[in-house]
Formats: sequence, C-alpha cells, structure tokens
Amino acid sequence: MTRKQKILLIILAVLLLLLILELGFRPQVFRNSLGRELLNLKRYENAEKLFARNQEDGGAVAAGNLAKSRYKQGNFAEAEAASEEALTKDSDAAALHYDRGNIAYQKEDYEAAVKSYEQALLGDPTDEDCKANLELALKKLDENPPPPESEPEPEDEQRDEEEVRNILEALDNLEARDRKNQNDKTPPKTQNWW
Repeated sequence: MTRKQKILLIILAVLLLLLILELGFRPQVFRNSLGRELLNLKRYENAEKLFARNQEDGGAVAAGNLAKSRYKQGNFAEAEAASEEALTKDSDAAALHYDRGNIAYQKEDYEAAVKSYEQALLGDPTDEDCKANLELALKKLDENPPPPESEPEPEDEQRDEEEVRNILEALDNLEARDRKNQNDKTPPKTQNWW
C-alpha cells in the first residue's frame, strides 16, 4: 500500500467513526434525514414510521415531519392532529403553518387554509409557493363561502328576555324582604329623650 492509500484509508476510517458516533449520540438526526429522503422518494409509509419514532423524542420538527408524511398518504385527520402538536411546540414555524394550510385546503376548509397561509407568510414573506396557495384558497373561499352563522330564533330572544325579567323580579322581592326584616329588627323609638 502506498502512502496516499494509507492516508485515504485513515480518512475514511475517521469519517466512518464520526458517522457511528453521530448515530450513537443523535439517532433522531439520522432518522430525520433518512425520513426526509424517503419522503423525496415517495415512500411515505416508511418515512412515517421513522418520524413516529422521532416524535417519541419530542420536538416540533419531528411532529411536523410526521404530519407531512401522513398528509402525503392522504390521512388528513391524522396529519392535522400531528400538525396541531407540532404547532404547540413551535407556533412561529412558517413551514408548519404552510403544511397546516395544505391540510386544511385538502379538507376543503378554505377559511382555515387562508388563516394558516397568512400565518406562514408572516413567518416567511418570501415564500412564493405559500403566496400562490393563499391566492388559490382565497379564490376557493370566494366560490364556496362558509355558511352564515345562524341568528337566534325570536322564541329564544323572548325566552331570554323573560328569564331576565324573572331574575330582576326575584331580586326585587329579595331586596324588599331584606328591607322588611331589617325594619323588624330595629328597636322602636321612644318619646323620651333620656
């Protein structure tokens, strides 16, 4: 073996040792990197398993990646739950809000999608994809406005007014009874001044 080959072999051995140490001390980083590669290769189930293991260790990134893998599989309810958990750990992450907007859009909850995309743009105003998705969600929201909130029925209003009157009348009666009891307890006045 020549000197160059020995040096190259030593360098490779050191790199391998560093990789093994990295795997031993920070396995979640390795699982996260591998999971991202699996997402890129469209192997969503395998990525979800890795991200689920990472989520046990905690962190917003792990929960966000788990949400993304579930979203890619079409499990929008599970993706939304993982996204909520990720946002509780890091409410300012623009990428988490963007993914949350995508989930809401797929669930046809355009109002929530608009809010999420706006939050994402507050965190990263240069995100062109988010701007495009916000425009799409606004367009869908205009086409499909949410149903108006129902106003209370007139019967409910009458019932509420009647309850208020009954409460006020009960308070008046209580006050009158208290005044009567107070008058009964005061000693009678005498005509004598001494």
